[in-house]
Amino acid sequence: MKTRRRLLAMLLAAAVTGSMCAVPALAEEDYSLSGVTFENVTIRVATRAGGDAADSQYYQQKVEEFNALDNGITVEMTNISTETDYKDRLSTDFASGDAPNIFLEYGGANLVDYLDAGYLLNLEPYLEADPEWYAGFKENGWSTCLFEDYGYEGIYGVPSETYQILLYYNKDILEQNGLEPPTTWEELMDACAVLKEAGIDPFAVGEKDIWRFGHLHTILSLKSYGADVAQKLGNGEMTYDSEEMIAIYQMIKDMVDNGYLGSNLLSTDKGMEDSLFEEGKAAFKYDGSWFPASLEQSGSDLYTEQKIGVVSFPVVNEEYPHVEMGGTTDAYYVSTLNATEEQIQASVVFLKYLASVEYIEGLIQVHSNTYAYNVEAASDNYLLNEVIDLMGEAEELRGDLQNYDTRSMAMNTVRTSLQELAMGSSPEEVGKLIEDTLAEYE
Repeated sequence: MKTRRRLLAMLLAAAVTGSMCAVPALAEEDYSLSGVTFENVTIRVATRAGGDAADSQYYQQKVEEFNALDNGITVEMTNISTETDYKDRLSTDFASGDAPNIFLEYGGANLVDYLDAGYLLNLEPYLEADPEWYAGFKENGWSTCLFEDYGYEGIYGVPSETYQILLYYNKDILEQNGLEPPTTWEELMDACAVLKEAGIDPFAVGEKDIWRFGHLHTILSLKSYGADVAQKLGNGEMTYDSEEMIAIYQMIKDMVDNGYLGSNLLSTDKGMEDSLFEEGKAAFKYDGSWFPASLEQSGSDLYTEQKIGVVSFPVVNEEYPHVEMGGTTDAYYVSTLNATEEQIQASVVFLKYLASVEYIEGLIQVHSNTYAYNVEAASDNYLLNEVIDLMGEAEELRGDLQNYDTRSMAMNTVRTSLQELAMGSSPEEVGKLIEDTLAEYE
């Protein structure tokens, strides 16, 4: 039995035992919600905004401010910062029929089960009824909210942050070793060899968090085969044990075997990876456009002294110099599962609060990043400004390759299997493991 069918069965069972609410049938002019009032409506919002990070603290503060508006809506927060724990909690809540009214997710195949079950609200009529709100989003920000490839018309979320994966480097380490910032894969590998010979770790990758190899696999694939590789893997035209994918695993395997990605890969997490780079114990770091904000907040001397540089991820195949891993990193979705009409409408009201000029302007002040809402706010983060310039050079963007795969287990299967490259498995064994594991759910 397919995993998707198994999950769907649980969802449907939950709906039978609960009181699933139909999507409200409003008159066209009422989707603006301008005349709607609320009385003691509580909605639950699930995000990864846990912990002491500045953006998390800002979100929690703004929720408290929203609750103080006395508009008849109370927001209860579920904030879980760890991705795996968050996703586990979300799937459990849906399976039990106790889904949050609003939740943060990454789009693509992650949400097909919920769409199939009819548990996601189509926000398109609400957006069209409020042209000012609709026009505020960047045109390239909707990728995680559209599901036409899966047979669903409409807009099923509002985007939050945008991103791109780039290559950060320690200026002093490169200069001291006679190296220039690499622009091609060959140049990067040559630089890694020089650094390793000098006793310096080129990278310190935290593969304890399995998405680190996942991101490396995606960006190398896009840079090698172009943007179409996402759809080809998703529709089965290309398989995970194909020659093309074996070549990508080999690139990662070579880096592992040469010691370029650091030691103790599977016991180093992303937080430790960040610390090692910030302390000058690694020369390079592939990471998202969110990293400058993290550096700024860490108070790293390398950041304050402007010793960190950034370039686009090095070119692998010269045919695809401006194909990048990036786009919209996450979005907010509204669940209709066991929700009342008032809760659904209150959820849209809260979404408008989160995706507003005022909210984003304040967020940028505490957390310099790139967002899907059109807000012009000057940043004094020198590294972020360089990142924004580089992002303007991208011509085609794709997110995690597994987001284009209708098999709901693809993401976790691929990421977990890639860890085998750090355990001695060959590229061929990894490709077979991925395909065999996915076949178990068919």
